[in-house]
Amino acid sequence: MSDSYNIYRTIYSALQKAWDFDPSKRQSNSLNILTGFICGIVQSKSVKLANVAGDIPGSSKEESQIMRLRRWLSNEKVSVDLFYLPFIEVLIKCLAKQTLVLAIDGSTTAKGCITLMVSMIYKGRSLPLLWVTRQGKKGHFPQDMHIELIKSVQAIIPEGTAVICLGDGEFDGADWLKTLSDYGWEYACRTANNAVLYENGEEFTFKDICPEQGGMTEIPAVEFTRKRSIIVRAVVYWGEKYKDPIYLVTNLPTGGEAFNWYRKRFRIETLFSDLKGRGFNLQKSGLRAPERVSRLIIAAALAYIWMVYLGELTKKKGWDKIIHRKDRCDLSLFTLGMRLLKRLLREEKALPQFCLALSGKALL
Repeated sequence: MSDSYNIYRTIYSALQKAWDFDPSKRQSNSLNILTGFICGIVQSKSVKLANVAGDIPGSSKEESQIMRLRRWLSNEKVSVDLFYLPFIEVLIKCLAKQTLVLAIDGSTTAKGCITLMVSMIYKGRSLPLLWVTRQGKKGHFPQDMHIELIKSVQAIIPEGTAVICLGDGEFDGADWLKTLSDYGWEYACRTANNAVLYENGEEFTFKDICPEQGGMTEIPAVEFTRKRSIIVRAVVYWGEKYKDPIYLVTNLPTGGEAFNWYRKRFRIETLFSDLKGRGFNLQKSGLRAPERVSRLIIAAALAYIWMVYLGELTKKKGWDKIIHRKDRCDLSLFTLGMRLLKRLLREEKALPQFCLALSGKALL
């Protein structure tokens, strides 16, 4: 059995199980193409259609495979709801047994396209949850888009789940923070030093309460922004090794807790790096239409999650001492997963299942 077919069969079997309905012929065909997409991405470490097509098993010519991939990317019936949510909802249910930590950020993902993504923090990595893609070379998304995306996320999180949401300076809008609070979620979001606060009717800014380097200042209940429409805990932390202070708005119990959670936000930047330059080179896809880029991310996100799963399995089984170093492991779960897949294929061994949790048990 070829490496490509071995990977293909492993992926297809898992994706089929995630559907709790009998798919139509067209849906099954689209699933076949998605499987081939993922198969090609993990082997070629690329999302360029010519590279992906070369690693899809079968007797079809590469040009035929490329045309199938293009049609799939253009197919309006290929949606995140149908081809991503059934899988990710199983994962959410498993990870939601403990506090679910979400991070939100945006990044360029193709020529003239930027993507706003919410991810779940998992063992030093960030797993793609939901996203929205629009045209634009760089820049922030409007607050309304932040709120619309998080509404979609909230709809798939099990009721009663403890959630903490983390964001950088783009995500400090009062309406955004109020939306998170209304869900009963906690948050820690960065803001600017000139952001306006009110205490007992007195107006001041974050830079007015900045401590000396090495210190932290927090005020537990202040009105935020000139609209004074939300009460927050204002936190300013200036670590000894930090060039500049960090200004946070939060509803967590203490400033220290808010900062400790906020530091995990940077893992979504690592996620974008893995999807792009360090992993699958998403930014070099050549696609320009936002809806096509969004569909491409479905395949790239599923490929990424599988690599993280394989990386976690590598550490759990102690295989990192075989494929890396005996004394220590300084590789990410994503890189370990990529190395394990290559090793298993070379040694013609069976591949682990394609998922973090299809049996209802997360590998934690």
